[in-house]
Amino acid sequence: MAKIVDLDHKWATLVGRFLIAFAAMESLTLQTLKEWLKAPVYRHVMNMRFGQRVDLIVDLAQEQDAPADKVEAFTRNLEKAKKLAEKRNAVAHNPLVLCLFDGEHNLTEAIASDKKEHEIIEFEELEQLALQAEALEEELLESKVALRLHDFDLRDLRS
Repeated sequence: MAKIVDLDHKWATLVGRFLIAFAAMESLTLQTLKEWLKAPVYRHVMNMRFGQRVDLIVDLAQEQDAPADKVEAFTRNLEKAKKLAEKRNAVAHNPLVLCLFDGEHNLTEAIASDKKEHEIIEFEELEQLALQAEALEEELLESKVALRLHDFDLRDLRS
């Protein structure tokens, strides 16, 4: 079959950046659950869907011995990641195709859902999604570290 889309690989690059950033967020949820739960419980929840894991971590975060602002920052970033997961699913589970939109005469490359007729991601949106995921990955990690190390003092290392 002849390749007719993404001839310059610009879509593949953005899809990769987006999915790699999201995979890091997925990993952070698993690491957090492993850290906060006992092993037998973790074994039962590690296969939950991403949104379910986020909901559980948000609940567990309220029980952490940390300042409320650190908990709130972490859970806010988790909720952003949960929302972004909707787009991740669209990118990960749908093909890049040539679309002909109503009223237009040119074919346009887009990721188009086979299940949801109006779910289409064009190149400019994917660019924004990749940037958003990369920034959120960093924010989520930073907020997790801040939550975990809220009472850490570098001066303690000198003792």
